[in-house]
Parts: sequence; C-alpha cells; structure tokens
Amino acid sequence: MIPLVDLSDGDCTKRLAAALEASGFVELTGHGLAEELPAALRAAADQFFALPPDVKGRFVHPDPLANRGFRAKGSEALAYSLGESSPPDLFESFNAGTDSPAAWSDLVQPTPWPDDVVPGLRRAALAMLEGMGRIGARLDDMLGGALGIPDLRARSTRGPDMLACIDYRPDPGGGEKLLDGQLRMGAHSDYTSYTLLAADPVPGLQILGSDDRWVDVVPTPGNLLMNVGDLLAMWTNDLWPSTLHRVVPQSGGGAARRRSFAWFHYPDPDVVVAPLPAFVDGRGPRYQPVRVDDHVRGKLCAPKTRTLPSSASTLSDRSTRGGVEPR
Repeated sequence: MIPLVDLSDGDCTKRLAAALEASGFVELTGHGLAEELPAALRAAADQFFALPPDVKGRFVHPDPLANRGFRAKGSEALAYSLGESSPPDLFESFNAGTDSPAAWSDLVQPTPWPDDVVPGLRRAALAMLEGMGRIGARLDDMLGGALGIPDLRARSTRGPDMLACIDYRPDPGGGEKLLDGQLRMGAHSDYTSYTLLAADPVPGLQILGSDDRWVDVVPTPGNLLMNVGDLLAMWTNDLWPSTLHRVVPQSGGGAARRRSFAWFHYPDPDVVVAPLPAFVDGRGPRYQPVRVDDHVRGKLCAPKTRTLPSSASTLSDRSTRGGVEPR
C-alpha cells in the first residue's frame, strides 16, 4: 500500500520523511492545488494531442538538452537513463517550462508553444507550473528541515524545472502493437530532487517495491503522487530510495488511455550534492559529490539518443525488470 500523507496535518513533515524512507513514493492530500488547474490543462493537452502528427511535429525542440516541446511516440526509451537498452517507449508528451526563469541556459530554453493551434495550452501549463511551484516551495522547506539543509528552498529556484504533459494512447484501432519488452514508459528513476504527479485514476503506473515486486499505483482522484528522485537519494545515501517506476501497456494491465502531468523539480545548477554526514553509516558514502547541472546533463540525453548515461546510477542493487509480476 502506498503511504498517504495529508499536508494539512500538523505532523506532516515527520510523516512525509517516514513515508519517503519507507518506499520513496507517497500520495499527497491536503496539498492545496486548485482542482481547476489540472482540469484546464487536461482539456488543452487533449486538444493538442488530437492534432495530426505533422502539426504536432512543428513544436519539437531541436535541442535534446532543452527538454521542451513535443516528443512523439517512440522518440524516447527511458531505460537508457539507467544504462539499459530497450525498445522505444509508447508515449507522447509536451514539455514546458516557465516563460520567466531566473536565467536562460541550454537546460532552460523557451518552450515552443503551439499558440496558433491550441492557444489555451500555454495559459493552462503556466498556471499549473505556478501551482506546482507553490507546493514545491513548501515541500522544500519541509524536506530541508528533515535533511538538515535549512536553505534548501532558497537553493532550489534556478533549476531546470519542467512540466511534462504525457499522453498514453493505443493505436487508432484500439490496440497496441508491441515489440518484445516494449512498455508505454520504460523503467527509470527521475533525475530530480523529487517529482510531483497529477494522473488519471486508471491503471498503468507501477513502482518497484523493496521486495522486488512491481506494484500497481492508481491515485485517488484529486491527490498528487510524489516520488524521490536521484538527488534526494544521493543526499540521504539511499535511505530515501529513488523510486524506480514504469508504465505498462494494455497487455500488462494498463488502461486504454492514461494521462498524467509530471512536475520535475531540481536544486540550482551549481548546488553540489553528496551524501550528508547524518545519513552515512557503516557502509560509507555511496556517491561522489556531483553538481546538479552535471548530473542532469549526464542523464537527460541518453533516452533520446539511445546512448549510455554518464551520471551515477541510483539503481543500487535493484533490477529494473523486477523479480515478480505485478500484484
């Protein structure tokens, strides 16, 4: 069972830290995200994904480091971020960032908005980015207190944060023609501090539990899902595990259609992440110090170029395949 934490409770910081230690994954209620924000974004994203492929293709960003714009079905294979080869993933997405970042860089570039065909997408996505950012600021304060990094919020305002509108749909005939081992989204960990997810309450998402079983996760309507990313795992020396997750096709128990909005949150590019002394036990530190900018660069292009990542893996002794079928 996925831990549930109510962010309106007085002891939520303690409960959140315990939940992240237990599984690296938690469901959040009492988060304060206005329900109209994901509803408006869902409507605008549905309009965009219904466009012909050649029209959507106009909004592909040419630079894979930018992580902005349209990504067609089959253009990525997320398992490559862990150094594992796989067939291309069966999802498409539109990735967006704020129009007014603290600074532009090759990791933070302007979003190629489809204003001429779906003018409402920019407005809805920017509103969602702002709403997620407010929740993230509070979470940074909470996590900073639990980690002993009191200025975590102040040091997490210039990272390459991104909102991904993700659509999983079968072929026009209603089926999914799969290659051997192909998934809607391959098993991977996120490169973030943490990720917040607003998803349809339908099957498809699975996380790898501590017992090496893939566990189905279907969120309660209105709740957000939160998972630990690589950077929190590094700070805690894997006490908080970077959640391995995937999305299975219909043949594996996924719904015919699933949509999600993932907000990826990072510290500032020049922040150096290494195991904190309070989390280093007899095993010693599991990771070498790394700048956030270097870690993200070493991971980001691998799924798009089908190459090996150059950043450290937080896979540890876990297998992305999982030892037991979903339960």
